[in-house]
Amino acid sequence: MVTKWYRENGEDSLRFIYPLSSESTVFDIGGFRGSFVREIVARYDPYIHVFEPVPQFFEQLVAEFVTNPKVKVCDYGLSDIDSTSQMALADEGSTIYMTGGMQTMVRLRDIQSVVRELGINRIDLIKINIEGGEYKLLRRMLETELVSICQDIQVQFHSFYPNSQKLRSEIRSALQRTHFITYDYPFVWENWKMRPTNPAHPGLVDKPTETSGLHTERGKKLPPY
Repeated sequence: MVTKWYRENGEDSLRFIYPLSSESTVFDIGGFRGSFVREIVARYDPYIHVFEPVPQFFEQLVAEFVTNPKVKVCDYGLSDIDSTSQMALADEGSTIYMTGGMQTMVRLRDIQSVVRELGINRIDLIKINIEGGEYKLLRRMLETELVSICQDIQVQFHSFYPNSQKLRSEIRSALQRTHFITYDYPFVWENWKMRPTNPAHPGLVDKPTETSGLHTERGKKLPPY
């Protein structure tokens, strides 16, 4: 699937093409060395909140964007609860879900608390690439209905996480209530766009290619891990 992504030029034709403007709000969850935020700033100049818990990556991001008042870099990651964890350092593959090698302590915060603290009621694009942390994060966003303020959700799921196929299917099924898929490269990149209110819009009948898992209803929780 990675080969297909690059063969079809997904990195240039999909990942950065969004209806953003200089007034848009973007969340970059998993800022790493800044390639995503750098491109989004160059194309659209929106307001961006970058979340990067690894100290060395955070410091690089701060140094690069310190003169841009529209880019706010936070030294913590986003998850389902406030916590601190040991993170195995593996460059862009750094994760709290593996052990061995060099490690560092990182801070994670509940996404609902952070969104409330920032006073944000609309996120035009949220990009999620957090090496296994996407499962807990998206479940929290679904349970708290934070997905309803996200116009586009760009996410990379990771297959090394326990029960990843099942969890991804459950999350995708739940997302269908509010969003529809616009591109789908399993465990590479996929994007979910807010469903329009116009009943004639094709997005209301578009379905993901994978529809297994539980369809949640408002007020119901996803099944436990």
